[in-house]
Amino acid sequence: MPFFHCDVTGGLNRLAFSTADDPFYKTSESKYYPEAVVFNSKGEVLARVNPDTRNSADYHMAYLDDVRDNVLKINDDRKIQISFNQIKEAGCMILLTVKQFDPKDGRQIGTEGEFHRAGLRRAKAETNQTLDYCMLKKVELPEDYQELIADEEDDAKPAFRNSLTYIAGALFLDDSGASPNWIFESYKNVFQAKDFKDPGNDVVSAIGALYARATSEYAEQQKVLADASNALKKSQEEKK
Repeated sequence: MPFFHCDVTGGLNRLAFSTADDPFYKTSESKYYPEAVVFNSKGEVLARVNPDTRNSADYHMAYLDDVRDNVLKINDDRKIQISFNQIKEAGCMILLTVKQFDPKDGRQIGTEGEFHRAGLRRAKAETNQTLDYCMLKKVELPEDYQELIADEEDDAKPAFRNSLTYIAGALFLDDSGASPNWIFESYKNVFQAKDFKDPGNDVVSAIGALYARATSEYAEQQKVLADASNALKKSQEEKK
């Protein structure tokens, strides 16, 4: 269940989804980054923006590094700007996640306690007005979470990095009414990589599949209701 949801059509044109390793100072290295993934109603990935893929012209998203600004009091490190009102594809969903950089040498990032104030933020891009904020340490971790997991069969192998993926929220283009509306839902969930070890399987693809099932079931329910309504009208007309 979302922490809250709201209609953002009209009052908001461009969303800034950002992360800060620490809101008060620059950390020794980077740990967290935002990612935005666009799905269609079938759960297929249409676009993904992150440090490796920084722009999506088709879906009006751009990833930016080093965005701190003392004058404007912007304390974020990285952000994705999303002009979601320019996206018109019915049933579209934009999933907002926070992920961790993966050092190639397998070491832990930073020093102990260095990232205890790390957070994510959603803001109005034009004014930097905060819409939603969360410190990552307040998102409850799985009970069995370990950052590095040793190989039980071969001690010589490098430890498996059990990266975390935070599900921060989603934007949905709801076309069920007279005119399409963008709905924002805020989440505070986290998943660990060890639960998604199969090739091609990660938490993002799992959520895409879940979204596809939900939209399909909703469409089927709407069809059943429409058929029932038509049958009732026909029965009433025959009795006249």
